[in-house]
Amino acid sequence: MGRKALDRERKQLSKKAEAWVKELFYKVQYEKLDKLTLDELAALVQKSKSTIYTYFKTKEEIYATMVGMVLQNLEEVVFDELEDGADVINIYETILLKISDSIEGISIHFLDEIQTNFPQIWNEIKQVTDHVLSTFSLIYKRGMKTGVFADFNINLLLAMDNAFIMNIMTDHDSFKDEDLSLKDVVNQYLKLRINALTK
Repeated sequence: MGRKALDRERKQLSKKAEAWVKELFYKVQYEKLDKLTLDELAALVQKSKSTIYTYFKTKEEIYATMVGMVLQNLEEVVFDELEDGADVINIYETILLKISDSIEGISIHFLDEIQTNFPQIWNEIKQVTDHVLSTFSLIYKRGMKTGVFADFNINLLLAMDNAFIMNIMTDHDSFKDEDLSLKDVVNQYLKLRINALTK
């Protein structure tokens, strides 16, 4: 999936620029994204406004780049088909763990802000999420067909996966009082999932 027109004319990010964009990404997770100015975004990473303008014309381009960094990692864990004899349990576990690595630090607040104020960026998130879920659908179908998984309603399973990825995994801070990291939350979900699915 290619990047859209938002960054068509933007100068290629240097390694240093990528680093401060990532730093900025974590600093805006609980901000009102549509209210922030370019001056305020620059101040958050102690950069001049001219440095920001070297790479970006608008704050929407900055947010699109932040999200694009995450989506690029997620696109690496989706498949259009599974090889014959593929270990569906191992693939399912690997994908969920890679997703947790990719979205570490993203908050529900940030996703809500993007969905509400930046629909073009949200559409990209939705497309990649749908592709991840279609991969899960392939895994469930293959697992049920080969007898590795018990029969369940696949649409229900996908709805639960979507809720887990978009809500629970992005709200993992609420589990910190119980000393549960995002990896711990994902591992517990995997155990619940595999125990329920396997015969």
